[in-house]
Amino acid sequence: MIRAAAGWRWRWGAQGRRLEVRAWRPFAGAVALRARELARRPVVVAAFALQAAAVALAELLAAVAGDDLAGAGDDLVLGGLRLVAVPGGLVFGVLVAAVVGAEFDWATERALLARDPRRLRFAGYQLAVAGVLAAAWWAVQSLLAVIVAALLQAAGGIASGAAWNAPAHRAALAAALAATVLYGLLGAACALVLRGALAGVVALLAWGLLGELVLAPRWAPASGWTIWTSAARLAGQGTTPMARAVLVVVLAFGVALAGCLATYARRQVRD
Repeated sequence: MIRAAAGWRWRWGAQGRRLEVRAWRPFAGAVALRARELARRPVVVAAFALQAAAVALAELLAAVAGDDLAGAGDDLVLGGLRLVAVPGGLVFGVLVAAVVGAEFDWATERALLARDPRRLRFAGYQLAVAGVLAAAWWAVQSLLAVIVAALLQAAGGIASGAAWNAPAHRAALAAALAATVLYGLLGAACALVLRGALAGVVALLAWGLLGELVLAPRWAPASGWTIWTSAARLAGQGTTPMARAVLVVVLAFGVALAGCLATYARRQVRD
């Protein structure tokens, strides 16, 4: 018995259910297979769980202590969504660097390119998998942040008129999506260019923590041009001009994507 969907199909047989790639749409099928495999990977499940627990704990502590969460005042929903944007986006980028870099650590790159020597297709496959992970990360973390915050606000008797600001929530949701996609792209780019999980993770953390949070604030011309600052501004934090924040996100996405593909296409395959 076969149940089909775009790019892949379920087959039931003597050995149970199995997901197979449809021959007429192999790329989408390969991405679906990889995404399903990653959904059972302990490191992926742990990253999702740790980020969700951190956001829920931050909201709980803010509700109990009456503290301002991420500059959102009593609005725990807005504060939680801002945490999903940053630092949640950077955490997701680290996860993507580990996942994409695993293809090189397990020496699977040569086997995959032997079946299909188009190097840009291989890079596109890795980026597509990262995109699927980004959508899942954003949906899960945002939904959890909203649900936990809503329950805490209801328990604390916070009036919805004072705490629920729909336009601000929508902006924070969009900022969380932009930060997740952008940091995920950077994580994938670091892993593809440096050909390894450890090297990719270290490079991304050096950029995000050392570069954006430590060095950039000490140099005034660069302080308002970081991805972290721009993502926070899109979520409603900071004083960076909105036009600059949008420009930084768009330019960073284009440069990271073009640089990643161009650099990887010129690299030689190694064992």
